[in-house]
Amino acid sequence: MKYKLPVTITKIGDSTYMAQSDPVRATATGDTPERALTNLHDAINELIKEYGEKAVFQDIEDIKVCTIEVGK
Repeated sequence: MKYKLPVTITKIGDSTYMAQSDPVRATATGDTPERALTNLHDAINELIKEYGEKAVFQDIEDIKVCTIEVGK
């Protein structure tokens, strides 16, 4: 089964980015946003190999990702 997961990418240093997916409690870093996302993808696949798909995605239900604007 394929899952669509929300991912947040944050710059955490001069040349380091962190990709994080809270629903599966996975985080990875990279020197570009794209590399961090690729590393996160690989990390989640490793979690699936180690613990099984059912365990990794046990808390996943329908996820709706929204963005909001705040401020003036």
